[in-house]
Amino acid sequence: MPIAISIRNQLFPISGLSIAAAAAASSVPAASLAAPGRSLARIARARQLAVYLHHVGLGASLSACARQFRRDRATVRHACAVIEHLRDDRRFDQAAARLESAVRAQRDMVLALLADFEGAAQ
Repeated sequence: MPIAISIRNQLFPISGLSIAAAAAASSVPAASLAAPGRSLARIARARQLAVYLHHVGLGASLSACARQFRRDRATVRHACAVIEHLRDDRRFDQAAARLESAVRAQRDMVLALLADFEGAAQ
């Protein structure tokens, strides 16, 4: 169930942005981040990063993240806490900040293009 933003009755799914960014940064298949159940440690860490980007970078609530990633709120809260702890490392913090910025920029670019397209269609 993708998170969506309504633009004049049009729905744009944004959940894929955080998943794609975390998968690419972690060198794991994006599909593995949405898989139910437990995973290998590197896939679980990539999923934690995706959840964090979805919550912090895209502003989704913990409940929305839980629905998107088919986890409970406690697991989502734990994922965000793990990534926050990792951000104590300067290099990881810089990489996470760049990913957050990139995800926001992609979201803003797509939303602007959709708004332009909608304006041209009227």
